Amino acid sequence: MLIKFVVKKIVEAALLGSLLAGGGHLFAAGAASAKGAAQAGIERRPPAVGARAVVVMDEATGTILYGKNPDLVIPPASLTKLVALHVVYQEIEAGRLSESELVTIDKRDCSPYIPYGSSLMYLQPGMRVSVIDLMRGAAVVSGNDAAFALARRVAGSNEAFAARMNAAVRAMGLDLYFVEPSGLSELNRVTARGYAEFCRRYIVLHPQALTELHSLHYIEFPREEHATADYKPKGRIVQYNKNNLVLKYPGCDGLKTGYIIESGYNLAATASRGDTRFVIVTLGGTGSGSPLGGAGQRSQDGAALLDWAFASFVTLRPALGELPMPRAWYGARKRLELRGDGALAVTLPRSLAASVEARIDLPASLDAPVAAGACVGEVVYSAGGQVLRRVDLVAAKDMPKGNLLVMVRDAFAKFFTRLFGKL
Repeated sequence: MLIKFVVKKIVEAALLGSLLAGGGHLFAAGAASAKGAAQAGIERRPPAVGARAVVVMDEATGTILYGKNPDLVIPPASLTKLVALHVVYQEIEAGRLSESELVTIDKRDCSPYIPYGSSLMYLQPGMRVSVIDLMRGAAVVSGNDAAFALARRVAGSNEAFAARMNAAVRAMGLDLYFVEPSGLSELNRVTARGYAEFCRRYIVLHPQALTELHSLHYIEFPREEHATADYKPKGRIVQYNKNNLVLKYPGCDGLKTGYIIESGYNLAATASRGDTRFVIVTLGGTGSGSPLGGAGQRSQDGAALLDWAFASFVTLRPALGELPMPRAWYGARKRLELRGDGALAVTLPRSLAASVEARIDLPASLDAPVAAGACVGEVVYSAGGQVLRRVDLVAAKDMPKGNLLVMVRDAFAKFFTRLFGKL
């Protein structure tokens, strides 16, 4: 399945790339010429940004619209926490954890055990803090203490939790690697391409995360209920989202920022307008020479990339009606229910939006048995005479063979169907 997925993405990139740059390549730093943009009907080339690695991806289809050193390995810094949150969501969905559970905070997950100057939500030993508060602390204010507390609750230690993180990304077919859940270590490693794909999957798997975590402008923590024998909160304490784009960019509802000396300034952001959503990842920004500083330059570059993506591309879902249900000869059921193996959508330059077409290529009938997930046809999206994307149509559920009576009945019916040309 992983090989099929990779090959499919390469084919899609080449198909769309033929429109984007006129030569089978996606926009890349140094190759995104004004001529190539004009040929593709795109108003302008991608903006120049200082980050060492960049990917702009369509969330619905996973199409990479722009890449700069997309496979350069760079420590993710606090972007690591998104993978940690993915593992926590898996625990919640499996029923082994609940958002309302109160976690008693271990002193090893608090300052001064965490390096001085790193991001904190300011947990104190002995506090009883809900899982959702810890998740928000990790997502909104990038609390390393929150990440460690979640890891200890789920797996007993940061090291055991990192093993869970690595298993989770391997299950997605992604070449990312982690040694701890906060991002403090320079031994964590990602690429812009791999991390953008992770973000896309994260949004699909946990859509509630954008609402209940990443789009929050601030958290209030600690609150009165978090008092301990040795610590009493004083008044209302507000901590603001570290991702400035969430606060200021229209439509941005996530995801995460990060910084350590070894990587520089990193960003993963997503924004939506209508049915179009993009994911951007920038890694290794320095901010050197920028009057805004590294964090400010990171936000400005992220906004410029999103502006370019929204101005240049759109995601469409041409009406297909109800998917056909082909006749299943010899099956326990007469018709085979289908689903798309991926979003039934296409991303294309805005100038071609009016000419987009979708067609279904599917046999009128097939023979049972058919396993769930087996490919039986495809939806083909095209514009301007060029194919942009193909989405497999697969069996939504197993179609076993029917009983002996069904087998005999269908044998006669199939014979006369072929004889007279009707189903």
